[in-house]
Amino acid sequence: MSGDSFQRWICDACGFIYDEASGDPDSGLAPGTRYADIPDDWQCPLCGLTKGDLRLLPEVIQSVAPTRPQQADGRQSAQCRGGADYVVIVGAGVAGWSVAEAIRRREPERPVLLVSACHGLVYPKPAISMALAMGKQPDDLIDTDAASKAAALRVEVRPDTRIIKLDTARKRLTTVKGSIQYGKLVLALGAQQRVLPVSGDACDRIVRVNDLGSYRQLRTLMTPQVGHVTILGAGLIGCEFADDMTSAGLAVTVIDPAPRPLASLVPAAVSTELAGRLTAKGVVWRLQSTLASLDSTGERLCASLGDGQSFDTDLVLSAAGLVANTQLAQKAGLATDVGIAVDHSMLTSDGDVYAIGDCASLSGQVFAYIEPIRRQAEAIAAHVAGSEERFMPLPPLVKVKTPSLPISVCRPAGQIADDAWIAVDEPGGGLHFEIPGNGTIAGFVLGGQLASQAGGYYRRLGVRG
Repeated sequence: MSGDSFQRWICDACGFIYDEASGDPDSGLAPGTRYADIPDDWQCPLCGLTKGDLRLLPEVIQSVAPTRPQQADGRQSAQCRGGADYVVIVGAGVAGWSVAEAIRRREPERPVLLVSACHGLVYPKPAISMALAMGKQPDDLIDTDAASKAAALRVEVRPDTRIIKLDTARKRLTTVKGSIQYGKLVLALGAQQRVLPVSGDACDRIVRVNDLGSYRQLRTLMTPQVGHVTILGAGLIGCEFADDMTSAGLAVTVIDPAPRPLASLVPAAVSTELAGRLTAKGVVWRLQSTLASLDSTGERLCASLGDGQSFDTDLVLSAAGLVANTQLAQKAGLATDVGIAVDHSMLTSDGDVYAIGDCASLSGQVFAYIEPIRRQAEAIAAHVAGSEERFMPLPPLVKVKTPSLPISVCRPAGQIADDAWIAVDEPGGGLHFEIPGNGTIAGFVLGGQLASQAGGYYRRLGVRG
């Protein structure tokens, strides 16, 4: 590394990238602060892990391929509509951009085209559920725009381009702006919020947030007249939004059919502690309940529960879980289950089509967190380049971004009985639970002041060296 070049480091738990050139001014690290000069007590601003948990991002080898020709009016010519030598990526979330980066590192000259139905903005998605209390507007979350990201990687990008049809026999995409030919195709289609069966004349006013665009819509709706928000779902995102919104001064009610928050993620003792701390901040829990109907009552809304109880609210936010976007793949005849079915190379039932991230499933399981997505991208890039780097379904490290009780979780797949978690006594305080493994641990939960130590426990599982 030359004296003037800067490196980038990534937190695999949340996707935060520490760029030495930019620093972290909000945490007191001026632009130009080298990783080696970061204080040991610094914590990731998104998830709270430490400096030692960051991983050096490999440098992207810049392509020297010429810029694609343009027409006289500045528009890209037909040569930019893909081709038999192109890798075409559909989706501009972390999964899509991760594949573009991984391919470019291995193959500086490979033509790559990224197509997105949205603007293709690059931003840390985990920051959405904690932006309100931090006083950040949607635009404050944006790292860069699609054109700048594409220029840095020397790839082509076509934002605001919705895919209408995938023809695997002809290896062609039909879009609202014309057709695109591909040699290899990567589906990074993401997921969408689950739609709950809610009746009433205001059921269409339920807000579903899963990206920056829908978060922007939420912030537009949060006028000064909004004082009470109802959240549907007491899972990870629901709890994060509940903590964030109460910190911003809003009254919050959370509805969930489960008996406790984070019921499928952490042991009961951790759920109880989190519920108590959020209750102290003003959160009202309506557990073992569902929203049956939502109706207009003048300027407010009336939320009616399945048990007949009702209350007034100003805004309803759904955080009821995600469903993989598989429609495009299904219509094209690709195999699907809970997602688009893939093998360990992330290859679908078609030998020239891959899937990654929230829309992909391996052996009936979706791996939707940052760390596995980046390993999936490496597996795809290796296979495209003619080698092999199998994606292994290892348990991801999950950070629950609830400042009232920070929680780090790494749990094995499948159902886990509450008595499988073994409490570990911590004289210094904090919550610590483990699932025993073969001579080590198979999973862990760290809460409170221990949450920032998750990186060390994660390495004990052999997930990262």
